[in-house]
Amino acid sequence: MSIYGFCRMIDGTDRKILSILLRAAGRSRAEVARQLDLAPSVVSERVRRLEAEGIIEGYDLRVSALALGKPLLAFVFVTDAKPSKGFDTAGALAGVTGLEELHKIAGDDCYLLKIRASGTDELNGIIEQEINPVPSVTRVRTTIVLKACVEGPPMAGHPLG
Repeated sequence: MSIYGFCRMIDGTDRKILSILLRAAGRSRAEVARQLDLAPSVVSERVRRLEAEGIIEGYDLRVSALALGKPLLAFVFVTDAKPSKGFDTAGALAGVTGLEELHKIAGDDCYLLKIRASGTDELNGIIEQEINPVPSVTRVRTTIVLKACVEGPPMAGHPLG
């Protein structure tokens, strides 16, 4: 088993299937098969195997943040106390309003949160009422996104072939 938990390497056909699905997960197996000049049963079996082996982890629905009234995107960097004395900082941050992603990171900060909010007032409330009160949090830095130049599902821009 590799360091990533997979038992085998994917081959060129699997990479082509994954590349198509990353660009549009909703495509039918028959459409993928047509694009690759394969039998639909071959594509279906390969996708089933990729799912069973955990290479395909799931299919995500993407909804417009603007339509949900959450146009503001911010990255919040959080530093916690060293040692945190057994306090689960990540567990406390996982419930933050508007949280899209939470990462444990290396460097000056300890956690990176991707947060969507209706505006700066809501973001300020999230920081003041939900992040700062976490007992192990010692510092919070915030970066507001002015424009998302490239956004997409994980690995969508990664070359597979």
